[in-house]
Amino acid sequence: MNASNPVTRRSYYPHVEGLRGVAAVYVFIFHIWQTAIQHPSTATLGSWYGATLLLQYGHFAVAVFIVISGFCLGLPVAQKLGESFSVKRFFARRARRLMPAYVPVVLLSIIPFATVALLGGGHVNVKNIALAVALHLGLVHNLAYATTEYLNGPLWSIALECQIYVVFALVLIPVWKRFGVLAQLGVALVLGFLPHVLLHSLDWTVPWLVALFAMGVIAADLTARRELPRLPWNVLTLAAAAVSAVLLVPWRDGHGGDFALWPGDLAVGATVALFFIAARANERILPARALALRPVVFVGTFSYSLYLIHAPLVDVVGALLSRAHASASVTLTVWAAVIALVIAAAYGFYRVFERPFLSAAFKKAIDADVRGDVAPGAAAVLTAEPAA
Repeated sequence: MNASNPVTRRSYYPHVEGLRGVAAVYVFIFHIWQTAIQHPSTATLGSWYGATLLLQYGHFAVAVFIVISGFCLGLPVAQKLGESFSVKRFFARRARRLMPAYVPVVLLSIIPFATVALLGGGHVNVKNIALAVALHLGLVHNLAYATTEYLNGPLWSIALECQIYVVFALVLIPVWKRFGVLAQLGVALVLGFLPHVLLHSLDWTVPWLVALFAMGVIAADLTARRELPRLPWNVLTLAAAAVSAVLLVPWRDGHGGDFALWPGDLAVGATVALFFIAARANERILPARALALRPVVFVGTFSYSLYLIHAPLVDVVGALLSRAHASASVTLTVWAAVIALVIAAAYGFYRVFERPFLSAAFKKAIDADVRGDVAPGAAAVLTAEPAA
């Protein structure tokens, strides 16, 4: 790529925002499925298990988030690849974007966590909770198996993503600038599988997701070019999707160990990255148009808040329904109400803990997009308020 001659400074793609929203809602429904259907201790709808297996792939929605993050953070770098990159500024922007919402969630999660423990007949271990809070605030809780999903399960991926940011800024960008975009993917693959190969450990942290981030960077690099390579991007995307389906269909949540996830993760990552490239070639393809619908994009604007707050609330509701031995009809009614209420609460949380920390220009761009009057190039993708 000629770094001094990018195609445009455009960094907003509605289908990317929409995909983020879809993935967040799917993770939310997945955790309801785990609570109400899969887990024996809380499964008031356990007989529905065989008919609801399409809801068991929540982990792979996290894989989608990682590719999106690589794309969004890679795009501004790709557009200025020949310019200097400020590591200090990068981390300051990441902290300002993520931490104002993350820190309150960590602290507030103590209440539902303790509530669930008491409802289950257990006790509240203050020392363990204090240690978990400290590890969460340090964004290293995922490195210990005992705390990786302690307090608020989905937060393991926030820690991993922040660790990937360190690799991106200190390793992948220098490799990308010096040796090209494919080289940074090769380095990411090596780094991602080193813990398993050398330590035979840390599989629960799914470190190979750094390679999915690097796939997103490749999609960003190609998107920033004046012209895409002449390849059948739609066909390649469909082929990758077919491989993903073959790998994921026989997979079962909670079986096979964490390392068994990597083939599906890589296939899903490749599918999403190729889709972004295909949509860059033609934004009128059906999946891109569907994901760019205003209601879908709207959910994408507060998907980070939805991801942060939903799991503790799901845990409390599941514990209450289990304790009450709720019938199927009551369970379904309650969960339907919970879905609506939690989504509304996530939007309120976004207004308080996310939106005030966005730049004025970015807030204006989000509002324009929700109204449907945004022009191409007028906004920046949510996680990519400039990376550097």
